[in-house]
Amino acid sequence: MASNFESSIYRESDIFFDFSCYTCKGNDRNTEAEFYCKDCSMVYCGKCLEHHNFLYQKHATLDKKNISKWPVSDATFDVREQCQVHKDRKLEKFCEDHSELMCAVCHVYNHK
Repeated sequence: MASNFESSIYRESDIFFDFSCYTCKGNDRNTEAEFYCKDCSMVYCGKCLEHHNFLYQKHATLDKKNISKWPVSDATFDVREQCQVHKDRKLEKFCEDHSELMCAVCHVYNHK
């Protein structure tokens, strides 16, 4: 049973945001991004930013008070979801040893 946090309003919602959290979007959740990481060029909600900051303590992030310094639109993130080696694949795996996002093909052949 879904909690209030994961109600139908939260999961697969038709609500549109200026920026949607990159991590939540990858997990089929519609959450408003509240922070932008200048080093990753990604946007995150508060909950996902906590995990991001645990992994990347030296990254510089901006909150919504500095939204004028964020990218122009959420569409700028679509290219970053694409594997740089296999252009037809999306980034879907994370290698903890190398702290790197990659497609499934790269994961199988390069990060066993």
